[in-house]
Amino acid sequence: MIKNISISTFINAIFTIAVIAILITFALFINLDMQKHQIMQKNRYEIIAENFLSVFKKNPSKNDLKQLYTQFKVKLVKDREKKLNILNKGQELLFKRTYLGTYRIYIFESEYYLYAQQLGYNLMLKDLHSNKYNIAVIILILILSLSTILFLYIILKRKLKPLKELNCEITKFSKGDLNIKIKPKSNDEIGEIAKNFDAAITLINNQTESKNLFMRNMMHELKTPITKAMFIAETLEDEKSKQMLQKAFKRMDDIIKELATVERITSKTSVTYKEFTSFFNIYRKTLDIMMIESSHISSKIDDFTFEVDSTLFSVALKNLLDNGIKFSSDKKVNIVANKKRIDVISKGIKLKYKLDYYTEPFSQEEKRADGFGLGLYIVKTIMNMHGYKLKYSYKEGYNHFMIILS
Repeated sequence: MIKNISISTFINAIFTIAVIAILITFALFINLDMQKHQIMQKNRYEIIAENFLSVFKKNPSKNDLKQLYTQFKVKLVKDREKKLNILNKGQELLFKRTYLGTYRIYIFESEYYLYAQQLGYNLMLKDLHSNKYNIAVIILILILSLSTILFLYIILKRKLKPLKELNCEITKFSKGDLNIKIKPKSNDEIGEIAKNFDAAITLINNQTESKNLFMRNMMHELKTPITKAMFIAETLEDEKSKQMLQKAFKRMDDIIKELATVERITSKTSVTYKEFTSFFNIYRKTLDIMMIESSHISSKIDDFTFEVDSTLFSVALKNLLDNGIKFSSDKKVNIVANKKRIDVISKGIKLKYKLDYYTEPFSQEEKRADGFGLGLYIVKTIMNMHGYKLKYSYKEGYNHFMIILS
């Protein structure tokens, strides 16, 4: 599962866990530290109370009591009304009865008080050196810790920002945008990757341009003499020679047209112009391209609307129908179509190899005069461009080529 998480998401998760861990740690620390502080305070007041109660048994003088006040840093509360307020409104933290007497610890208006009782003695003592729990220092340390984590997070995100930008540019390139320009923004490993990828893009663009220029020039240079040769062949008187030459030149012309189609659909600059149209319109356009008698094709179509590049899809359907007629035993093909799939069915022998073999360019079981091995390759490529699937099956003497739409 971790392998499928993006680097950005992984970093966010790590730092989120770190922040949560710090908060939990500080919360536990504060809780334990407060308990420790309360225990220390309790022990201190127990010592003070036991000392005063021990002295009370000896009937101490005022000077003896003053020495104890100074020693333990406490002050006698003489105001009777204040004593009552502390007893009635103060928060009692501890009540303890010993063989020496009883004592209570109160907190009132953020001050600590010790109330000791023994026989005729009844003293309310204010702690002048109460060690109040100071959480401000801990909060300051927590803020510094979180600030350090946040600083490291920002630094790391900034360091990885060029990688995210590089990924966006690579995505554009994979979708056919060859005009991207990647400029390295650092001299680290990410900068080196950006530099090398930019060099690779430049090389690919140069090779693509060279290939396109070669293909265009080659097809242009071949098209002109073929056209002239076909025109000259028309003037021949020998009918047999005339037909042989016309057939040869037509084959050459068809090869050029198929190569042009392959060049278009495999080019990275190729764009599909999709539109919502009915399948019947595509089918009718396909028949116009094929220019054959309708007796060769039978159809069962439940018309539907879908979004396709009508020109490319018509070429793909034409190739399937052409193959069905050329390689069938009765030179007939049947097409069955609905919104889920399109089946092209023809009578004939089963394919010798799996479909993947025939969808590679120039793949044939044997050399034929009426095929170039590009038909199914073109069909598969066009289906991939639309997100459809091409499948094959053989049933009861019939070949089924299926376009799965959904």
